[in-house]
Amino acid sequence: MNVSVLNEQDYYRIVYGGWLGKNIGGTLGYAAEGKKELLSLTYYPELPDGPLENDDLDLQLVWLHALEQYGPGLTARELGQEWLEHVFFPYDEYGYALTNLRRGLLPPVAGAFNNPFTDCMGSPIRSEIWAMAAPGMPEQAAYYAYQDAIVDHAGGEGVYGEMFFAAIQSAIFYERDRDRLIAIGLQYIPAESRTALALADLLRWHSEGRSWTEARTLILEQHGRDNFTDAPQNIAFTILGWLYGENFEDAILKAVNCGYDTDCTAATLGAILGMLLGPEGLPERWVKPVGDRVVVSPPIKGFPAPASLDELTRRTIRAGKQVLAYADAGIVVHPELPTSWSAERRESGPSDDFRRLWTHGTTAVRYLLPAGTRREPDLELVIDYGEDGGSPAIAPGQSKRLAVSLINRSRTALTGALSLAVPKGWSGPNAVRVQLAPGQALHWGAAVTASAAMAAYEELSLRWERQHDGAVWATQTVPFTLIRAAGWTVWGPDSPEAGVQAAFPGNRLAWEQVLDTTADGVYRARTRLHNPVERQVRLIAVAHGPVKLKLDGKTVIDCAHTPEFMPAYHRAPEEQLVELTLPAGGSELEIEAVKTAGGKLEVYVLPVSLAAVKEPGSYYYLTDMTFRL
Repeated sequence: MNVSVLNEQDYYRIVYGGWLGKNIGGTLGYAAEGKKELLSLTYYPELPDGPLENDDLDLQLVWLHALEQYGPGLTARELGQEWLEHVFFPYDEYGYALTNLRRGLLPPVAGAFNNPFTDCMGSPIRSEIWAMAAPGMPEQAAYYAYQDAIVDHAGGEGVYGEMFFAAIQSAIFYERDRDRLIAIGLQYIPAESRTALALADLLRWHSEGRSWTEARTLILEQHGRDNFTDAPQNIAFTILGWLYGENFEDAILKAVNCGYDTDCTAATLGAILGMLLGPEGLPERWVKPVGDRVVVSPPIKGFPAPASLDELTRRTIRAGKQVLAYADAGIVVHPELPTSWSAERRESGPSDDFRRLWTHGTTAVRYLLPAGTRREPDLELVIDYGEDGGSPAIAPGQSKRLAVSLINRSRTALTGALSLAVPKGWSGPNAVRVQLAPGQALHWGAAVTASAAMAAYEELSLRWERQHDGAVWATQTVPFTLIRAAGWTVWGPDSPEAGVQAAFPGNRLAWEQVLDTTADGVYRARTRLHNPVERQVRLIAVAHGPVKLKLDGKTVIDCAHTPEFMPAYHRAPEEQLVELTLPAGGSELEIEAVKTAGGKLEVYVLPVSLAAVKEPGSYYYLTDMTFRL
């Protein structure tokens, strides 16, 4: 491998410029976030004192802490732990992923299960840390981005958006040409993804001489979604600003004036251009109001966040040096030698191993044993929830098969036993004898049956017992979680009076699957919502059409029209939520939803906290509440 040199001063100015550009763009777009019309911003909103707080930067401060805590071998599992410890945002995909993590699920299952926001912008906005910590290594940066994104976007376009941006930003260290950088980014996402298709069309429209406003309209017509945070349309707006912008200011203004997720589009483009131009290349009128400060949102807490962009830059570079050594990258950060990149590095593309990330499923969790192993495990253990429908949910009294695989990754034969411990009152399989040659795998369909008195979620564990000379040599235990499915009785337009009993894995009422019909008309569902303690609750019943919610026979939600479908904890339509004091014990819930001609039948029922709560954060999901037949 030819060695490349990255001059340390060059490294500093690229990283500092990126963080400064991120602050500028995020502050510019903050006040206009969610506005869907064509905007006409020309400058910042009124600033009280420096930059505005923004999750686009906040979350990357946490990931820097993760790199410092866990080192360059960190994975989605450690990033998920950081969410639990330091991130208390309820927003969209963040809220759903945190709910799953709090119940013991791990990525990618935690990012995919019951999550209607996997195609959104929560992960594409946090690519810079991976690029800056993996300078000149777009594959490594995109791999980190993948590990990050599957925590809360697994299986969705949000994953591809973060990988795309991370690859571009890492390549900036050796490539300056805009078109070549965009092409590099596209190499690291599937060509058939919505993100790639939107970008391909945008590039074509730009080459055909369409104006930026025409391109914006076409993006919305052909690739748009109602949700303003949808990733493909916003990623296209980001690149639109880059393609059509005549300079830094013009570029970020064009991106932000496309509307929609404005803080994200302007912040990411600001970071890209800041990395390309360096801090000295950014206009003083944009730099001076934000200065060198880092402002952290109150729900991000519990770790030593950088106080300034200078501190953030120095800590990023320190982590980057560790990543370069860990990856054996052939890149030397040198205080004196000039930057020099090898032709081999400039011409490299994604490996076959990397491309396989695109096809990884979202129903299995992979463990390397012994615990803490990163590169050369003795064993690989895979727990796949997908054998019986793909979800980690099980109903009381129900049986479920888990697809368990144990692969010998060591250089010696392994002998032992694999067993499954289940909660009290459950039943599970007998242990299986294991004899594995190097590279050999055991595949086990482990059937479990939940007790009738199942809690909201229960912990099980797989136990690997290595044996030697007929005796137990060592044991390792891997805990995992199963979630209690939601029990409902449902009726369709033509259902019998008795209704049909259903167990839904998450919060979505899937009438069409249970009743095998998509007919227009009135659909009903009934359950008992079990609440362990009296508390104030925000009850949400989000639907694509008219919906009613009755609590113990009293109508508490009666939405007769069709607002934007938004099953978010913090921003569900006001007409489709109610805040009240819910007594301890069981309360009867009844849902009535109307499917109109050409309409969509989709309802989410969500019990969450109120905004005004004690620590740690608002609008969190009440994980101890259950829906029972």
